[in-house]
Amino acid sequence: MSHLDTYKKALAAGREIDCYNNKIIFCERNSFMIGLTDDRVLWCDCILPLYEEGDHDLPNRIKQYVRQLANTDDIVSVYGALMTIHGYILTSAFYGKPFEIDFSDCIDIARKTIQRNEEAFKNYQGNKFSSYIGNPYDLVAEMVGLNKPVPQKARPVKKKTTLTNSKRKK
Repeated sequence: MSHLDTYKKALAAGREIDCYNNKIIFCERNSFMIGLTDDRVLWCDCILPLYEEGDHDLPNRIKQYVRQLANTDDIVSVYGALMTIHGYILTSAFYGKPFEIDFSDCIDIARKTIQRNEEAFKNYQGNKFSSYIGNPYDLVAEMVGLNKPVPQKARPVKKKTTLTNSKRKK
């Protein structure tokens, strides 16, 4: 069954939100996270084709689901909400925007949820993030502006000794 067929089946069963909260997982062999939806697959294989088929209410439902998931204490659902936003940003950058969704309020909601559940995110014991070195907090905090990326210190460049430099020293 194709990803699009799986999505349509969830939609028909009234379980469309499960396509965003990682209860129904869309991924491929080369997806970064195992056991979590790959946002590129969700957007390119499901959302964009559905919209092109004429489901023009889809952007409204997506925002509704993201807002709802961002406001839950379920770590995997909050991550799913943020990755849906991430997928929208990347898909828009690479393929253009077939529609507009303003997720700014959803990001604010997610930020508050993450702050409220910081310890739970940092101490998550499930296996959903097993392919990531670190904890879910590290992943989501930066997405909502809680952690700024740590600037990497530039290492001093060692001057290479070349044949020309060697001769000059003598």
